[in-house]
Amino acid sequence: GMGKGGKKKKKGGPGEAGVRLSVQEEWTSLTLQVETLERELQVKSAHAEEAAEDRDGGAWTSLTLQVETLERELQVKSAHAEEAQRIEMEVRAKVDQMEEDFKAEQSTTFAVTADMARQYKALQEELIFKINSLETQLTEQKEELDITNHELEELIRDKDEDIEDKDKQIQQLNERMNEMSQEFANMLSETLELMRTQIGEKLQDTTDSEANRAEFAQRLQDYSNKAYNAVSVNSRAITEKGEKGDKGGDSAGNAITA
Repeated sequence: GMGKGGKKKKKGGPGEAGVRLSVQEEWTSLTLQVETLERELQVKSAHAEEAAEDRDGGAWTSLTLQVETLERELQVKSAHAEEAQRIEMEVRAKVDQMEEDFKAEQSTTFAVTADMARQYKALQEELIFKINSLETQLTEQKEELDITNHELEELIRDKDEDIEDKDKQIQQLNERMNEMSQEFANMLSETLELMRTQIGEKLQDTTDSEANRAEFAQRLQDYSNKAYNAVSVNSRAITEKGEKGDKGGDSAGNAITA
């Protein structure tokens, strides 16, 4: 009977040496050992009762001792099984807590990630709006610059045309004044020549003295020189500058009247 019980206990014991069992495996192993011991205890108890009925004292004593041994072993194994079950429950509670912590951490991470994604999206939209606004502003300023440059070119062209036109007018006026001065000089020369001829004829007809004739001829010569000088001065002044030409014309007129 002992050999049979030993075999059963060995069958329900731990596995290979050196391999650590998990809490679940250890608890299962101990549960099987407890069940085996309970069955063995029932068998031994039945044998002890049979021996008591047969009044076989030696067998009964031996079986009673075996029953007591099995009961103690059963208590130890039951205690081990309860300890293993308690440890398993603690481990399960830790695992559940870790899963809850993980879920909470995951939820927090998702919330933070979503918040950062929203901030990034908002910042991206803001920057895109700024870029579009600046590009629009740049385009408008480029158009304004083109318009201003075009207006400036037109202004410069108009100014150059005006200057060229004024220069032509000044040149034409100078040429005309030179022509008029030349015509006036020719006319004056012809008039003086005519006066000299007529006066000379009249002087020859008169019986005045030679002194009077010489004095009159000298005065006519002085007047003729003044007139020529005035015309030449007037002509030079007009060529140099329009305003000076006008003043020169006045002085020439004054010189002639004088």
